[in-house]
Amino acid sequence: MIGLFIITHETIGDAYRSLAKHFFPQTTEYLHIFGVLPDESPEVVLARVQSWARAFPFDDILVMTDIFGATPCNIAQKLFYCGKKIALLTGLNAPMVIKAIQYAPQRSNLKEFSEEVQQAAIGGILLFNQDNQPC
Repeated sequence: MIGLFIITHETIGDAYRSLAKHFFPQTTEYLHIFGVLPDESPEVVLARVQSWARAFPFDDILVMTDIFGATPCNIAQKLFYCGKKIALLTGLNAPMVIKAIQYAPQRSNLKEFSEEVQQAAIGGILLFNQDNQPC
């Protein structure tokens, strides 16, 4: 089993928690969500996330963040030094979250699993416009 962390700005993660519960009502033990509030010090949030990571019962953790280069992502990058095997995906979207939650309990290879989740995220982005839509 692979553990899942979601680190986002403010309450974006809470929306994904609601989405997860909609599809998977029993999902809690391997998923933890952290929101970074505007008035919180990144160091305080990092300490909280590191504490959870160290106590998390899974050796492998896939961390998903909303925006590459932003505070949640910068915090997540520092988890590589917490003593766990970490993979980080940015650009959080619903297909990514659903794929991760659905298959994390069945997977044991973090690299392969992270690539599967990344492909779900990319595959969930489609463009429709008037040029390719029949009337």
